[in-house]
Amino acid sequence: MKIIIDRFDGTKKYESTYELTNEEIKGKTLLTVLFDIKQKKDATLNFTASCRSAICGACAVRVNGHSYLACDTKMNELLAEYGNPDTIRISPLGNFKVISDLMVDWEPSIENLRKIKPSITAKPEFSAEKGCKQSQKEYDKVALEWDCILCGACASECNKLEADASDYMQPFVFVHAYRAAFDSRSKDPMPHLKPAIDNGLWMCVKCQECADRCPKGISACADITDLRIMAIQKGFNEGMGPDHAEAFLTDLVDGSGRLNEVRLALRSEGVIKNMGKLDIAANLMLAGKMNPLHVFGEEDIEGHDDLVKMINAARKAASKE
Repeated sequence: MKIIIDRFDGTKKYESTYELTNEEIKGKTLLTVLFDIKQKKDATLNFTASCRSAICGACAVRVNGHSYLACDTKMNELLAEYGNPDTIRISPLGNFKVISDLMVDWEPSIENLRKIKPSITAKPEFSAEKGCKQSQKEYDKVALEWDCILCGACASECNKLEADASDYMQPFVFVHAYRAAFDSRSKDPMPHLKPAIDNGLWMCVKCQECADRCPKGISACADITDLRIMAIQKGFNEGMGPDHAEAFLTDLVDGSGRLNEVRLALRSEGVIKNMGKLDIAANLMLAGKMNPLHVFGEEDIEGHDDLVKMINAARKAASKE
């Protein structure tokens, strides 16, 4: 079969094609195949790797446009996923600056991690003698997030970063903000929560790509949601993001039970800002995606009363935690 690798020499982009036999692929991981290519076919190929045990996260790459941790990806399973093709393409992670071939620049990501202060300051009741004890429930709250190995697979898949990275940190940064903010041993969640709010917490588009591709099964999307809830509970309830969330809840409980697209924009951004989006509204109406008459309300969905009871029960349960 053919393996095409997207290359970059610091100046220009190009691709290299390598022919491999079934014996050269059989029983190997994607990372082993990359090493074989470098050691036996092309010593100029550059990529990063270290532990080979799915611990360091260094070897993440894209195959056919999707992110994989190379050391944890078996070639037979990878090829079967794509219908056993004759050719696959290996590329560097998306939404990162490429340094050389499959190597990407992590410095901006490290700076973002510094912003959310991933280390925690222990509560005053803890000490070297007493330790920092947690209940099983408290441990379970952050256990999965501690498994994040900073491979970058989530960032590579992130549609928000693809569209505009200027006002949004990588998904894994929010995972570590969550881990520190929700750790029961932490003295104060604010050093982690506030920088997350200031650096795009409400900009996540909920595409779920981060959760789908994480090799450790972590959902950055879910962690971002919990950070948003904490932000509102801590009084950070002003701005387009919180207003947008409040509009959703209002439509579910006080409205018809379905999202009112017309009112959503008005509640989230106000009348003045939406004046500049009349062309978008017109296109949505022409496409049948928006009914202007819904500004006056809609009929309740079937079972709306039961939905309201469920939401109120969830609120009551949450207030007791």
